Amino acid sequence: MMIAFLSNNEMVPLIEALAKRLEVIAPVLSGGQPVFATWNGQELALDAENPLSSPLEFLLPSREALFRYVQLSGRYTFEEPSLPARLILGIRPCDLFAVEVLDRIMTEEPCDQAYLGRRRSTVLVALNCTRPGSECTCAQMGSGPGCVAGYDLALTPLGDGYLVESGSPAGVLILREHPQFFREASNEEIARKEALLAASREQMIMVRPDLSLQSMQEAISAADWERLGDLCLRCGGCSFICPTCHCFNVLDLGVPDGERIRCADSCILSGFSRMTSGANPRATQGERLANWYRDKFVYMPEKIGLPGCVGCGRCHRVCLARFDRRKLEALP
Repeated sequence: MMIAFLSNNEMVPLIEALAKRLEVIAPVLSGGQPVFATWNGQELALDAENPLSSPLEFLLPSREALFRYVQLSGRYTFEEPSLPARLILGIRPCDLFAVEVLDRIMTEEPCDQAYLGRRRSTVLVALNCTRPGSECTCAQMGSGPGCVAGYDLALTPLGDGYLVESGSPAGVLILREHPQFFREASNEEIARKEALLAASREQMIMVRPDLSLQSMQEAISAADWERLGDLCLRCGGCSFICPTCHCFNVLDLGVPDGERIRCADSCILSGFSRMTSGANPRATQGERLANWYRDKFVYMPEKIGLPGCVGCGRCHRVCLARFDRRKLEALP
């Protein structure tokens, strides 16, 4: 592992150099809010709150063309879209943990080739979380506030710059190919990183000391799902905003020529589990909501060894229903 220091003044020149070879995805301000978007010289929003839309949209898009088909003389030919080489800058530890969750799900046989292609062509530059948001619980879910693995480079903001740590050969290559932007990190800077992450972890745990995977499993078992289903607004926002949700639908658009489209879907919505006959094994909203929670906190830990919740807090930020999503109780 290589450790270096990148000053604030060198961040944009470094990105400009990287953007000559890679499409750089970074948090920027749009309408006053941080969003992940292709960087074309916009002002960076690395010090803003984690964007509401996860950068995993660039690994598993909410809408994508799997392939295009063309009919000629009764025979079909198929063309898959080209995948750009990308670098995602500023992915938080919670979202990095979500990448590991999706890796385990999408690369099981038979592998999801569309996801795998994007994953292999993407460099991940993580941003350790030294200022957690009010809804962040990555410390309780074991996904942060510092990233442990899965990154190519990891940045830790220190005020005057960033401590930079390599986590893969691709990360080492970036450091070695652009030495003009980095200097050797001092022991004091490394110690500051550890102190900042320890303070961030303590801040989250102090706010919600009882939250854990086990406490959520207990809350799921004790919840009044009929009551919670009545309170749920049935919008599906919690699942569409979640970085680990991966339900989808597939449509063929166009005859005889067209394209096969994959679109994000949600098990919160009634149509997801409804059968052709009209029967629905999860007929009520409470049953669908219970299934969503069990998938996150029971089924996925059993199947892949990781929880389906990474503590990013996005479902809390987007939900307008009158219930506590961590205690699974109606609000007064």
